[in-house]
Amino acid sequence: MRVNGRTVKIIIGCVLAVGSIACVIKLASILYEPKATLTATMATSAAVTTDGAYTPPNEDEAVIPTYTDFSTDATSEEYVCPVDFAALQAVNPDIYAWVRIEGTDIDFPVLQSPTDDSYYLTHNSDGEYSSAGSVFSEYEYNSTDFTDPVTILYGHRMKSGAIFGNLQLEVTEDTFWDSEPVIEIYLPDKLLKYQIFAAVPYDRAHILYYHDFADEETYNSFFNNIMSINNIEARFHEEYAPVYGDKVLMLSTCLIGDSYYRFIVMGTLVYDSSSPDGVT
Repeated sequence: MRVNGRTVKIIIGCVLAVGSIACVIKLASILYEPKATLTATMATSAAVTTDGAYTPPNEDEAVIPTYTDFSTDATSEEYVCPVDFAALQAVNPDIYAWVRIEGTDIDFPVLQSPTDDSYYLTHNSDGEYSSAGSVFSEYEYNSTDFTDPVTILYGHRMKSGAIFGNLQLEVTEDTFWDSEPVIEIYLPDKLLKYQIFAAVPYDRAHILYYHDFADEETYNSFFNNIMSINNIEARFHEEYAPVYGDKVLMLSTCLIGDSYYRFIVMGTLVYDSSSPDGVT
């Protein structure tokens, strides 16, 4: 039985929002519920839970490869990638990028399964089972070259701090914003830098499912709403807010204190080492 890919993505959005191993266990059974039942489940935004017993997450399972040397000047005239992608991809060809925010714990390989968008919810960068999962994007919504209007990278908020466990704590510090921080994406052939313009709580609706960012009105409406969020956890650099045509990167995880919501860090692409002058 084949399940509609977009339906799967909505469920994945709920799983990421709740951030529980229980969600992952329940996922398989929900995927094969009758369509009417599944639609009703999502329409009421019910939490994905299970009544069965499960093993608590082992938060030490996060595997972070070490094939990197960020002492290399990747912004020099000739790009020299500080990530040994050949070594990483020899272990797992699904590794296609590296995400890093200097001064934080965000320093991870980025993966994408070509066939199963739920796979890296429960597998590490070696492809082995891990409740911590990996940082990943969805093949049905994003390419691996970061050319889409909006690219979203997902990661669990582990209590141990693994994966995106400390993301919200780190980016809501006032000192973090004083430095005008960027998200760095390393690819084999180029470096991309995204100026962070917002870090906000957001509902658990699947953003890429419900928004066509190729449409100018949709794009502008979405980011205008983001910049209007009034929440004690929200942070903004309004001068870097995107305008239609800008490429945006989002890091998405669970909101501390309310795992039915997400916390999303957003950046606008401001540097591309493959461009003649480095500016997009």
